[in-house]
Amino acid sequence: MKVSIIDPVGGHGGMDYYDYGLAQGLGGNDLSVDYYTCNKTNVRLYENVQTKTIFGNVWEKKGLLKLLTFLNGYLKSFKSAKQAKSEVLHFQFFGLGIINLFVLGLACLFKQKKVVTLHDIESFHQGSSKFIAKLCLKFIDGIIVHNQFSKSEFEKSFKFHGITSIIPHGNYLPFVTTQPLNSDSQKINILFFGQIKEVKGIDVLLDAMEKVVQKSNNYHLTIAGRPWKTEVRHYEDKIKEKGLMNHVTTHFKYIKDKDVDQLYKEATVIVMPYKKIYQSGVLLLSFSYGRTVIASDLPPFKEVISDEKNGFLFESEDSSSLSSCILKLNHKSISNATENSKNLISKEYDWVKIGKATLKFYTNL
Repeated sequence: MKVSIIDPVGGHGGMDYYDYGLAQGLGGNDLSVDYYTCNKTNVRLYENVQTKTIFGNVWEKKGLLKLLTFLNGYLKSFKSAKQAKSEVLHFQFFGLGIINLFVLGLACLFKQKKVVTLHDIESFHQGSSKFIAKLCLKFIDGIIVHNQFSKSEFEKSFKFHGITSIIPHGNYLPFVTTQPLNSDSQKINILFFGQIKEVKGIDVLLDAMEKVVQKSNNYHLTIAGRPWKTEVRHYEDKIKEKGLMNHVTTHFKYIKDKDVDQLYKEATVIVMPYKKIYQSGVLLLSFSYGRTVIASDLPPFKEVISDEKNGFLFESEDSSSLSSCILKLNHKSISNATENSKNLISKEYDWVKIGKATLKFYTNL
């Protein structure tokens, strides 16, 4: 079987890790994979995988020219995939809007099976997009989601006549170096890493840290990530108002790969105080780096985390619960949970295993 993974985002937005993980996993199951992406993607070499940067410099364009380059890239990818006798076009989408509808409509001209991995279900709950999403689904043969919660949310919103399957997001072990824990320091360094936006619960985290530092000086928080539709001044003001300047370090910017490595190396544990989530690459990234997590008790997290075994859970949006969870931490409990999370990530989220499940999904279309 030959498969085409089509994702113009690639290295522009960090999707190349997922795309290459999937491509590697499929290639490891003897599928031939063509990966169509942009020129921001750092080309990697894997058995049975060929990278084609057909989308070129699409992310350097603006306005109408960007849109035309984007659609032209899809059209060229479809033509190339057809010539290569690819049987499946596999898309990576974070929603089903008007552009996705146009792309899927174009793909229909080439008579191949169309698979979509839906990384986010959020947009389905915006009433104005539901009609467009329903039209998109008519063009799709199969949908992959990453957990039971996402599948349930999807099925609440739509009647889809194709095949829907749960296939987890794989680990980042092929792309990052697992970092040993620093057990010499008394201080526990807590890292929040990822996009800075309201739904990530940073307000709850800062409220919790105010309670923590009143009782102990053994904890330090670092917040690192690029703002997305939010004003970081709000968080900066809150840190000052709560007197947390000596207890919280912030890096409100895009974090380069080498700096991500250093942040994880210095971290003892990762905190994820999210108010809502469908699946989290940061969770799997953290486990892959050899770090356990403190996370809100949302269903997608509970599908992966067993409290006090391979991570730590607190009541979502409850700063008192989060502060209690932090204050109970010690190096022994963190070390035990970290060891269990490392075992989990290597066994259950292996890309070759995921590739095998995806191959089975393709053959059932």
